Amino acid sequence: MYQKKIPVRTECGLHLFKELLSGKWKLMLIYYISEGIIRPGALQKKIGADRRVMTKQLDELVQDGFITKCSYETKIPKVEYQLTALGNSLLPLIMSLEIWGENNRAVLEAALSKKL
Repeated sequence: MYQKKIPVRTECGLHLFKELLSGKWKLMLIYYISEGIIRPGALQKKIGADRRVMTKQLDELVQDGFITKCSYETKIPKVEYQLTALGNSLLPLIMSLEIWGENNRAVLEAALSKKL
């Protein structure tokens, strides 16, 4: 398994946030799971992520306590995800980021177009 060469800094909440929630899809996954109990296929359709990457990030969110995973042993196995109290506590922050993005859409789109 991969071992980080640089130790994790925990003296600041921002470092903790970065360590646990950095990942291309993690905030989007939390946002869409907040809409209600959801299955992986529906999440993949909403965000357009690669299934392997999305599953890895979902597993990390479960391990870190932001979401729960409920598996059903039926004829066709079924998995559902929902937010924990910790995950729900992130929603105001995520909604603030969404509002900020909308309020600065023109500037952000111009910056993004320079990168593409």
